[in-house]
Amino acid sequence: MNVPVISDASRETTPAKSPIRRSPSAKRRTRLVAYAFIAPTFFFILAFSYYPAIRALVGAFTNWDGFNPPTWVGVANFIEAFHDPVFLASIGHVALWTAIGIPLSLIPPFFVAQLIFQLRSQRSQYVYRTLFIISMVLPAVVGILIWEYIYEPSGMLNALLKDVGLRFLQHAWLANPHLALWAVILMGFPWVAPFNLLIYYAGLQAIPTELLDAAAVDGATRWKRVFRVEVPLIMPQVKLLLVLAIVGVSQNLLTPLLMTGGGPGTSTTTPVFYMYDVAINFDQYGYGMAIAFMLFVVVMGLALLNMRYFQSEN
Repeated sequence: MNVPVISDASRETTPAKSPIRRSPSAKRRTRLVAYAFIAPTFFFILAFSYYPAIRALVGAFTNWDGFNPPTWVGVANFIEAFHDPVFLASIGHVALWTAIGIPLSLIPPFFVAQLIFQLRSQRSQYVYRTLFIISMVLPAVVGILIWEYIYEPSGMLNALLKDVGLRFLQHAWLANPHLALWAVILMGFPWVAPFNLLIYYAGLQAIPTELLDAAAVDGATRWKRVFRVEVPLIMPQVKLLLVLAIVGVSQNLLTPLLMTGGGPGTSTTTPVFYMYDVAINFDQYGYGMAIAFMLFVVVMGLALLNMRYFQSEN
């Protein structure tokens, strides 16, 4: 049986599909539909984020009690702030809180993330990671109230000191003006923030295993690998957490509000708490807005400096 041979010349070639070209009007309609979908998001951002900030900026130059029409006072609120002993003391308090709180929020989570990352078993890593981050379901208010109970004269801390024979170290921690700020700053032992732990752990997982293996082959010890290989490679995560820590400390209102009310006296007053106090309790909304604006400028400046450094290095 003879099979007919089809020559190459007689074969039909399938024409290549040309890319679909859309008209300019179709492209405009697509863009308009996309803008229509994201327009509500922009509206809510403008209404609830940018407008309050602009309103606070304008209100910082006025004298307003929250009810009567505001009166323009220029920079009088800012001049008053820098002559206000309570505000100046609150700056010192937040500076101390920043100097101690930021290392506590960055260093312990890093070492715990390292310990979990060094485990050989993936299942063990999952279990320990879950045990640490499960506390994220606990509301911040509940955690603050728990620590307030721990610091009470009949609370857990004094009971523990009594049981170990250190009765002379017992204090009314939140009632002593010399100890209250330290007690508030050092709450949260062992200071392993679950969110920071996850950020560090994700950064460590993103490091190529080839680099770690090459460092081990070159004879680097575990600590040398940590500080000379791993830490430089997770610097973006470190810088992100640094900015978040600065913002968190400068805007920490719940802790002094719930635990001490800014006291005893003004020993635990921070700028953001003082802003809240003068506005809500003393009806000085213009003065409170001036304090808020100064906080905004300081925090934004620190964030921009960090972003500039990050871009120049990477």
